[in-house]
Amino acid sequence: MKRGGVTFKLFAITASFFLLFYAIVLLGQLLFFEKFYQNQRLAGLEKKLQSFSEQYASNRWDEPRITREMGLFISQNKAQLAILNPEGKVKYDNFFRIVIRDDKGASIKISLMLLSESDQKELLAAHLQRGDRIQVEGVFDDEQNKELIYPLVIKKAGMKDIGSADMSGIEGPLEHISGVITDALLPSPNLWNLRQGLLYLAIDDWFPLTDDQKADLQNGRMIEKEWTETITGVRSFIAVQPVMREGKVSELLFAVMSLQQISEAYDALRLFYLYIGVGGIILILLLSLIFSKFVTKPLLALNKIALRMAKLDFSAKSPIRSNDEFGSLSHSLNSLSESLDHTLKELHQANEQLRADMEQKQRMEQMQKEFVSNASHELKTPLSIVKGFAEGLRDGISESKRERYLEVILDETGKMEDLVKDMLELTKLESKTIKLKKSRFMVSELIEDIVDKLSHHLNEKGLKVVHMAAGEHPVYADQSKIEQVLFNILINAIRHAVPGSEITVRIESDGERIRVAIDNEGENIPEDQLDDIWERFYRAERSRNRKTGGTGLGLAIVKHILELHESQYGVTNTEKGVSFYFML
Repeated sequence: MKRGGVTFKLFAITASFFLLFYAIVLLGQLLFFEKFYQNQRLAGLEKKLQSFSEQYASNRWDEPRITREMGLFISQNKAQLAILNPEGKVKYDNFFRIVIRDDKGASIKISLMLLSESDQKELLAAHLQRGDRIQVEGVFDDEQNKELIYPLVIKKAGMKDIGSADMSGIEGPLEHISGVITDALLPSPNLWNLRQGLLYLAIDDWFPLTDDQKADLQNGRMIEKEWTETITGVRSFIAVQPVMREGKVSELLFAVMSLQQISEAYDALRLFYLYIGVGGIILILLLSLIFSKFVTKPLLALNKIALRMAKLDFSAKSPIRSNDEFGSLSHSLNSLSESLDHTLKELHQANEQLRADMEQKQRMEQMQKEFVSNASHELKTPLSIVKGFAEGLRDGISESKRERYLEVILDETGKMEDLVKDMLELTKLESKTIKLKKSRFMVSELIEDIVDKLSHHLNEKGLKVVHMAAGEHPVYADQSKIEQVLFNILINAIRHAVPGSEITVRIESDGERIRVAIDNEGENIPEDQLDDIWERFYRAERSRNRKTGGTGLGLAIVKHILELHESQYGVTNTEKGVSFYFML
């Protein structure tokens, strides 16, 4: 982001505005949130408790209606509520309960007020329903009037026991009752208030009331006080509202609202704000940057395209398709970019073709140099021989040597003629200009003709050709070129064969192709030279013996002909000699 650019300016303005707004909100929450929230909760609780008292006093609600109204009060105000008699005895407490009819026919309420968090979860998971038979171990609220029991353990056949029969801190004897559920009012998991036990502890701590408190209640005034549970240190707000009937206090509405949650939330918020303050600033800066980039993105994109075009990169395309000035400029740049890109590609292709032509020319020049060098080397010896013997004839040698000199000259000129023919043939093959004239023929018939032509060479060394064919079928190839391949390989095998040995020609079927192998008995080719024998003017004899080495072009011609046929070929050493093979 360039300093002084439009993106930077828009970012600075946006970030400053949001940072100021964020600082005001953050400061207000840190300074006033706890007090404001607590006052709102307490004022709301007092108003709702007075309203509940008036309705309860003026209406003769039955027990189901009382239960429903208490449930609404608890859910709406997030506070605990119990209805007591003037002496502090609980008449109605937690509206969540189970009612059973015991074996004697008595109806007993099971209070869920003091169940622990884990017991509450297990109770909800048990899915108790009307008609289920359960066993309860617990303590009755009143030994004389056994209508309400506080359970320690709830049992059901086939179900894990809920709770534990731990009597520590519990007054009164442990009772065992069993019966069938006639009524069950259980909350969903998210409605069960885990602070129900505080209500019981607060009642026990507040009663009996002082004389001043009794006097205030008799006058119809609500008692309000902050209360801290001594064991856990939980802060709560307690409000006691008298229910007046005929000018006397008939019941007390005892409400407990936790202040601990507010304090805990505020303490967590203060720590949270320390972390979110840094995170919020980073987020504001990030969002401001995103916003500024989003607004200036079309301009920056077009500027980027223009910069790339200035560097002769015309492949980039603007993605802007809006119906405004940016869109029109984007279309114009794209059109210009496409035209210049097309021209640049044409120039690049022309340059690549020129480079390829130059490389081909350099290769051809190198091949010509090598060809001239090798040809000169091969022609030097026979020309020297011809020149020497011609000079001898000129100098008038004896008549007895004249015929010998003429034979040598004719022999050497014949070798030079063969060499020139092979060089011309190899040049044609290397130029890749020869077109194959393919037809179908039998390789075995071709081999028989070639062996017949080479009978003189075979007889000179006492060699015998053994021909074996298995599953042969016609091949589709250039017959004259394959004949030259077989001729050159057989000539090479004859030259290097041990006198009086056999040359084996094997033709085998390999699916749709056939494999031709020609083996002789003689000296192996060094392993490091097996790949070199296909090169021009290469001879295995390091001395380059002209009597046994040939022109040195035969196998190079074989290589190019087989490559034109896309044939697999190679040479391997055997136990007795060397094996050449190819596939058609």
